[in-house]
Amino acid sequence: MGRVSCEAISSLYISAMKWSAVITTHNSEQVIGRALMSLDTLPPGERPSDIVIVDNASSDGTVGMIESGNVRVKTVLNRKNLGLSKANNIGASIASGDSLLFMNPDVEVLPGAVTALYRLQEKHPEAAIIGPAMMDEKGIRQSTARTWPDPLVIASRRTILRKSRWGRKIASDHLNRYNSSDKPSRPDWLVGAALWLTPGGREKVGLMSEKYFLYFEDVEWCWRVWQRGMEVWFEPGAEINHVCRRESVSGGRTLNHHLVSMLRFMVEHPTLLFGRGPGGTG
Repeated sequence: MGRVSCEAISSLYISAMKWSAVITTHNSEQVIGRALMSLDTLPPGERPSDIVIVDNASSDGTVGMIESGNVRVKTVLNRKNLGLSKANNIGASIASGDSLLFMNPDVEVLPGAVTALYRLQEKHPEAAIIGPAMMDEKGIRQSTARTWPDPLVIASRRTILRKSRWGRKIASDHLNRYNSSDKPSRPDWLVGAALWLTPGGREKVGLMSEKYFLYFEDVEWCWRVWQRGMEVWFEPGAEINHVCRRESVSGGRTLNHHLVSMLRFMVEHPTLLFGRGPGGTG
């Protein structure tokens, strides 16, 4: 029997991947085109089985942008904004992939990222949710793998405590404990701009909680992963671009959603008030 090249083995390996991209849009005209192009131009073995877009009643040109593009997608048009979790779950219900990548419309998937996510999924069958490394416009890694947001952490980022040396130390540990390493790790939770759900995770943990309209749906999901005896993983070898838009910082309705979701989470998981949560073994 002749030798099989590394390239051939890699090709056979990634050809086994069957995954879907699920994107929820809401007034995303400025970014959705680049997200779709990034998926369509992936190497053949990395491209998704299908791309599902669920639009939450956009009032700009988002739908027109999707329909006028050259990328084939499945589209669901909601008559009103149902929230991120519910829209993502609708998308998951019609996606054909075994694994699902839930991604924001301001995310661009880079070549090699899907392969890295899939390899970690195969190496660690206990993994339920896997997060890639997210890079900003300058190529700097964003903080997306974090410790639980207990009251002290929130105070260190949202109150006058953030100006103190102690507060900065608390915030830095929360944001950077897992992001500073180039090796895969198991953080408490992952920022939901791009989350890979494994087949085992979908079976044992389920989809996002629709109690959360916007914000903290990612925190709750990861908490549930640990409670169900599975694991959350951060894979820095999988890189994507992410144009981060922190709308809650500017106030208004999005800030209200953030506060409501945070309070709901604290009420549902009171041990967090004392800095205690499941998982996150590093």
